[in-house]
Amino acid sequence: MNILVCPNSYKGALDAASAAKAISAGLTASNKNIKCTSIPIADGGDGSLPVIAKYLHTEECFWEVEGPLGKLVDARFGWFEDGRFAVIELAEASGIRLVEELDPWGASSIGTGQLIKRAIQKGATRIYLTIGGSATVDGALGLLHALGVKFLEKGVEIENPKPSDFQRIDDLDADEALELLSYTKLTILCDVTNPLLGDKGAVAIFGPQKGLKDKGVVWFEKSFKAFANLIETKFGRHIHDVKYGGAAGGIAAVLYGVFGAELVHGGEQILEWANFNQHLSKADVVITGEGRIDSQTNFGKGPGLVALKAKDAGKKVIGLSGAVALNPDHVDFFDVIIPITNGPCTLEEAMTSTSQNLERSGRELGKLLSLM
Repeated sequence: MNILVCPNSYKGALDAASAAKAISAGLTASNKNIKCTSIPIADGGDGSLPVIAKYLHTEECFWEVEGPLGKLVDARFGWFEDGRFAVIELAEASGIRLVEELDPWGASSIGTGQLIKRAIQKGATRIYLTIGGSATVDGALGLLHALGVKFLEKGVEIENPKPSDFQRIDDLDADEALELLSYTKLTILCDVTNPLLGDKGAVAIFGPQKGLKDKGVVWFEKSFKAFANLIETKFGRHIHDVKYGGAAGGIAAVLYGVFGAELVHGGEQILEWANFNQHLSKADVVITGEGRIDSQTNFGKGPGLVALKAKDAGKKVIGLSGAVALNPDHVDFFDVIIPITNGPCTLEEAMTSTSQNLERSGRELGKLLSLM
């Protein structure tokens, strides 16, 4: 029996490659007739960098940059010398995991811009940027500032712009940044399809996750609309409702508007790099999973995409989840969803036991599949 094992990371507990290893070890330990193929997955969110590095064979580099609230951090990025391209994960420099307290008014994406600039200085002619897991709702202000964009109020440059400065901005000068990126193609791997504005947009849906309250949501929505209008006036690109534009606090839409960055579905792109369809054609059963499988899994998240493609190919799909929605019937495309914990425990206990729980679940699944 050929089983394709392709989990996402179990956020905060186990990376995707380690999860695939644990599941496969359990399956083969209890059923000698099983052959596992491990395809760790990601969707452009937090933890995508090591998965992409596996498929694109990039080397790991480090660069000291400013974190979301100004504290210096050592951020990783992937570099492929022969192809002159870099893989940058926004969460490494501007991720929510880097802050102890949420600060949507002050949190900046400047460190991600510093990584992009460093990659260009190394000679990158192409940059893949994954943008999930951000701590910011800054519409790329910090990122653009790091690349040389000047934000102006009545002709005077605003120093070290933060989201709280949004409504001061009435013009911008991007000549230096456009020159810097003139020979570099920027591709954004997005983990959500939401637009920049509206009730499904960056502020309304993701702002509260970054710490915005009711009045703050209204203020940021108004600010983002004015900023989108300015970008359309300056660069001729309409970013208000572009697909994927709401990713990472509006960073996707703004980078498309200013630089013409290519916006793609992160999960689809990573599965293509992994030759997923080729491996899927040989599989009898597909196993995927992540920390929580619920109705949101249907909307572009890695395991949901795997499940959709597997069902389209006529395969059986098993989901292994750290936590399962109360009504898993609202989760599409899975034949069965199994919680990996084996009894009452705290969240901390569950997270520290993720590897053991996945291996144990794999062993039990191997026994069950031997009866098929």
